[in-house]
Amino acid sequence: MSRIPNVPPVSRVPGEQPRVPVVSIDHVPLMPTTPAHARKMLKDGVARPRRNKLGIFYIQMQIPVGTATQPMIVTDDFGSRHEGLAVASLRQVALTAQLDLPGGIPQKRTTRATLRHARRFRHCPRRLRRFHNRRHSRRYWLAPTQAAKVHARVKAVAQLCALFPITAIYGEDVHHTPTGPTDRHFSTAEVGKTLTYQEFRKLAPLTLVRGDDTAAWRTALGLTKIGGAHRPPVFASQAVDAVAIAMGVSGCAFGHPPFSVWTAIRFVRRSLHRQRFQRGGIRPIYGGTTNGTFF
Repeated sequence: MSRIPNVPPVSRVPGEQPRVPVVSIDHVPLMPTTPAHARKMLKDGVARPRRNKLGIFYIQMQIPVGTATQPMIVTDDFGSRHEGLAVASLRQVALTAQLDLPGGIPQKRTTRATLRHARRFRHCPRRLRRFHNRRHSRRYWLAPTQAAKVHARVKAVAQLCALFPITAIYGEDVHHTPTGPTDRHFSTAEVGKTLTYQEFRKLAPLTLVRGDDTAAWRTALGLTKIGGAHRPPVFASQAVDAVAIAMGVSGCAFGHPPFSVWTAIRFVRRSLHRQRFQRGGIRPIYGGTTNGTFF
């Protein structure tokens, strides 16, 4: 088992507490509150506990309250396998998280194609080949491998925008400059970034920062990042860059933000039967999940 390197703790603000998201009766995001105030409102019956699809605990007000809010931002550190996210106000960082992007799409598509070809040569009701509804659409087409990653990061940011009064989104621009005519190596996070930026701009104004600016902010703030392909799911693995962007842009303090790791649920979709024969020489029906929730 690989040993996690010793990462120096980040300086925290004395007296600051974690924040609990708050929404109004109409699910309008309000300013987050402290856990003590949240417990008092729950005890008095003026709020009720809730959880969103990311598993974040928040409270919903049961009485009309004011709608005055302060600016808050979401920062996103793009990656090919993991995504770093952070939510911050002008005072402190409210939330940090690592999003594990879905993988294994090519293997699933190969298995699905193999089973589909096998069904067409058996005595089963055949499904017609539908070629006219695949790549001929005028919408932004993206390979399923990268489309799943784009949809995952957009859904995560959309869930955060539904809990916090987000006024801006900051992301680290993924860009590779070729060094020669035969240089074809680039990050997979760069694929589909146009669609990602388009969807982010529908949620809030998007501002892109450079990678060297993120590194400079991380160094100036005394933050340490763990490198390597197989990094453990800790704060210093991916979310540290998102926090560096948030603190560098807004000038806020670190505070005591919670850290979470979000992984998309892998549903077992409906299949005609299992790939292998089971006991008795039959292949029973496999899957049948009908829930469309992603997280």
